Amino acid sequence: MNIVSGTPRWAVWAAYGAILSVVPSAVWRSLTGFGLHLGTTQAWRDAQHLPGSGTVYVLSLSVLSIGAAALTLGLVQPWGERLPRWLGGLRVPTWFAVATATLGAACVILICAVSVARWEHIIGYEGLPAPGWYELVTAAYLPAVLWGPLLLAVTWAYRRRRTAQMPAAALMSALSESSLPAAEMRAASTPSSGFTGTTTSR
Repeated sequence: MNIVSGTPRWAVWAAYGAILSVVPSAVWRSLTGFGLHLGTTQAWRDAQHLPGSGTVYVLSLSVLSIGAAALTLGLVQPWGERLPRWLGGLRVPTWFAVATATLGAACVILICAVSVARWEHIIGYEGLPAPGWYELVTAAYLPAVLWGPLLLAVTWAYRRRRTAQMPAAALMSALSESSLPAAEMRAASTPSSGFTGTTTSR
């Protein structure tokens, strides 16, 4: 694994944990998109247009959720500090990465909170008995609740690491700038190799 030096081991595990937290729900969602009922009611499947036009939506959502969670790796790997060459190789400002990740985590936490509050309605079990399928879908989505907090934790570690790097970078820049005038002074004090002499009058 290409991990940035100075990254805590727990932050690396948390980054991978953020990705794994959305996999079970993505799998369950995709299976329903392909027509498996998995305990859902016919009325719910008809409302979601599954299978059918809703299949594209649930598959796209599954891919996007895993892809978005995978961006957490940028907080522990080099491409989160400097973009790959094929993306321009630009350095990523610390504030931009931290702000983007924090905003993303806040959105995920908000979505999870709303989903938990209206869970039975969202999955179509409102007012119905809770058979084993209900526990299955709940277990599939429950790990996703960890995505937001894990992303926040990795973001904190990222900010702490890059902030600690700033004084060292500033010191190297200052030393580089201070060495330039000294070099110029040494060059100015070096005698010229040209011929100098005096003229005498007759």
